[in-house]
Parts: sequence; structure tokens; C-alpha cells
Amino acid sequence: MPLPIRIGLLALSLIFMVSLNLAAAETPSLPQLIHALNDPNLRQGASIALAKLGKQAVPALQTSLASEKPDLRVWSAYTLGEIGPHASSAVGDLTQALKNADPALRSSAAQALGKIGPSAATSVDSLAELLADKQLEVRQCSATALGRIGEQAGKAAPQLIAAMKDSQVRPLAKAALIQLGRAASESLQTSLNDDVLRFDVSAILLTVHPEMAKQCGIDHSTLADLKTLQLALLDPSRPHTEHSIAAKALSSLGKNGFDVLIQAFHHPSIAATAAAAFAQADPACVSPLIQALSSPQPIVRSSSAAALGHVGPKASEAVPTLVKLFKDPDLNVRHQAVVALASFGTKSSPALDELIQVMMDPKQQESTRQWSIIALVGTLPDTQDSVVKALIQATQAKENYGVSSLARQHLLLIDAKAAEAAGIR
Repeated sequence: MPLPIRIGLLALSLIFMVSLNLAAAETPSLPQLIHALNDPNLRQGASIALAKLGKQAVPALQTSLASEKPDLRVWSAYTLGEIGPHASSAVGDLTQALKNADPALRSSAAQALGKIGPSAATSVDSLAELLADKQLEVRQCSATALGRIGEQAGKAAPQLIAAMKDSQVRPLAKAALIQLGRAASESLQTSLNDDVLRFDVSAILLTVHPEMAKQCGIDHSTLADLKTLQLALLDPSRPHTEHSIAAKALSSLGKNGFDVLIQAFHHPSIAATAAAAFAQADPACVSPLIQALSSPQPIVRSSSAAALGHVGPKASEAVPTLVKLFKDPDLNVRHQAVVALASFGTKSSPALDELIQVMMDPKQQESTRQWSIIALVGTLPDTQDSVVKALIQATQAKENYGVSSLARQHLLLIDAKAAEAAGIR
């Protein structure tokens, strides 16, 4: 019989053995199960079997938690966590294990205390200390454990808030603070003056205590949030959702916010997010975006064009400058300029001739030429004759099927009779 199958059967047999003895006054298999926790081939099944025994197995696990064998200690702590609240009598032993030199045991003990839940409240101080542990896994397990203990871990709020400065612990610390609820609100309020923390603290406080958040004036973004929003937007360790939240908030802060967003165009990983935030911006953003179109950095020019596209028809004063970008040496800049004009609708009609030139230029990217078709169609109805004539011409663009095909589709929708007269079906 292959070894993996044999090991699996041994583990299953341990579970089966316990199930046969669950109704008995004594469980002879308990010492064997504890011993099996130290066997790499059997420990998973032994742990499951011991967890099934529940409270009955706790005293033996408390004893093995103090073993001189590192793996046995770790798996004893893990199994106590699997037993959960019924292992509350082991809280003291697990708390003591948090001070062990073995980081694996510290992590496992912290995890177990979290699974025991509110009954592990006496371990809060020790868990809070581990938020500054040298080992990442220990810090993460401690944050999670404090969250699972809940409101009774309220006194650990300052340490959890400080832990949010650690990007690898931040998501777990934030989740834990939310689980602490209003027990964390005063500490959160006190931390609002720290620009590094304000972005996260504000979000948590709005969740756990909206009334206090409103009293503090953080229910909407103000210039007091400018620095923390900038830090959050430019932090590469943050997820896209948080970058987006920060960018949208900055777009509501007028010129100061616009300047931060435009500076963010220099960063490839967040440039598109910063540009998209201008969809909610006041039209006053148009002027600084037009200025940014002349940046020596291609990514800034392309992002500025994209931002103007998100603003839409209200940014139509940018049409002449965007048209100049049709000859930009950077392909993406040219593309974004055309896409921006496509969002202006009829307001882009002054660029009619230049858009036709782009559509017919084989040196342009196919996608750029296709967007020029979309932009041309958007200028209707006043430009119908010119657009129809240009689309008929574009259907003959044999060198690019994508362009000729799209031109044909739009031509048939706009003027089927003209298409038929030109022999286009």
C-alpha cells in the first residue's frame, strides 16, 4: 500500500478510535492521541480526534503544552484552539506560551486564544505586547486574536492602532479594531492627529462610531485630510480599493487635491486611479490638467489626457491642446488624447478634421484609429455629412480590417442609404 494512503488511514483510524470511545467514562486512547501530535504522519488526524473529544481533552493538552518537544507544544496549542471556547480553562497556559522563545508556539498560542474568544480576555495584555514581536506571523496572529476576543480587548486599541503603521499587519489590525467596536473609539479619536494613521483611523471610526466621527468632522473630507490622503494614495502597499478611496476624496478638495492627484500621475501603478478620480472633480480641475498636458513625462501627459476624458464635456476647452497631442511622439499619449475627445461628444466637433486624419493614418495604432471613429460619431448630428463621407473612405482601409469593419458598422447605423449608394452592405 502506498505510504500516503497508509498515513491517511492511520489518521482516520485515530478519529474512528475516538468516536468509538466518546460514550465511555474513560478514554484509553487519549495518551496515544497526545503522543501522536508529535508524529508528522499522524498529528493532523490526532488533532482532529482530540478536538472531537472537546473539553475532555483539555487537561492533557495543557500538560503537553509544557512539553520539551517543540512540535508537540505547537500542536497542543493549535488543538486547544480547535476546541475553541470549551478550552477556556487553558487560557492561562496559552498566555504563558506567548512568552516562549519559539515563534511558532507564540503564533499558535495567539491563534488559539483568539479562537477561544471573549473567555480569553485575561490574555489581552500579553497579546498586545506581541503586536511588536520581531516575527511577522506572531504579530499577525496576535492582531487577529485580539479582534476575536472583541470588546473585552478594548484596552489593546492603542497598540492595534500603532500596528497599522506596519503594512503587513495593517489589514488585520483594522479588522480587529472594527471587532472591538466602540471600545476602541476613544483611542481612535486620539489618533486622528497622526497623518500616517488618520486615513485608516477615520475609516474605522466612521464604521464603529458614526456619531463620534461626525462630531470630529471626519464624515467628509476636508483640507485637514490632505496629507493623510496623499500618503494613502502613494503607499504601494495598499490595495487598489484604498487608493481609489483616497483619490476620490482628494478630487473633492479643490486645487490642493488636484495638485496631489496630478503629482500621482508620475507613479505608473496609481496613475490610472488618480486620473479616474477626476470624474467627480469640479470643472476647476480642467486648467491644471491642461497645463499638465505639456509635461516632459509621457505618463503625465497621457494620464492628464485620460483625466480630462473622465471629466467629459465640461473639459471641452482642452480640445485644441488635446489635438496637438495627436502628433505626440508617445503612442499612448496620442491614444489617450483621442479617447478623451471621444468622451466630449458634440463638444469635440472642432477637432473633426484632425480626427479624420487620425482615422485614416496607418501609422497610428489600430485602437487609436477605432477611438477616432467613436469620437467622430459622437459629434453628430451637425457633422453628419462630413462624418459619413469619412466613414465611407475608412471602409476602404484594406490595410486594417479592424478599422474598416468598425467604420462599416457605424456607417450602416448612421446612414444606411449612403452606405448602400457606396456599395457597402
